[in-house]
Amino acid sequence: MHPYLPHLLKDIAAAHRAEKPCREREQSFAEILEEIGRMKEERKYTFGYFCGLKAEDFPPSDQFLKKDMKLVCSAFKKMMRRWNLNCWLPKGLPADLAYNLLIRTLERKINPLEPGLVEFGYCSRYPANCLLGQHCTCLKQKPHEGMGGFIEIKLK
Repeated sequence: MHPYLPHLLKDIAAAHRAEKPCREREQSFAEILEEIGRMKEERKYTFGYFCGLKAEDFPPSDQFLKKDMKLVCSAFKKMMRRWNLNCWLPKGLPADLAYNLLIRTLERKINPLEPGLVEFGYCSRYPANCLLGQHCTCLKQKPHEGMGGFIEIKLK
């Protein structure tokens, strides 16, 4: 085990959202759509700003064993869920690639949603320029016009 791993896992656990604010009343569908539109336009801060972690706090993947990277990835995904965030990564992705892509989410500008989920994805839907390379499911699918991008917003 890497000597820095326990400290890193402790930092990730501390980055969990303390509590989710509750709404005074239920929002209408129109209000939710309006809020989503505002959030897409006004992304000023990175995920790292909200959770308090920085990409540079994470050692390069070549300094960790595969099992260490899997522990970090698992803890990181759990922390993301507390912020209503998810990162879609295909099954069977090498641990070092999954680790590096999850850490990159800290540098993406977001506005965490209360009633929904922000999902990060790295697939461009075009195999020629997909960051996931040979591991991506886009290799098995026909490309769609206008698809791709980094952030997808889903309502719960």
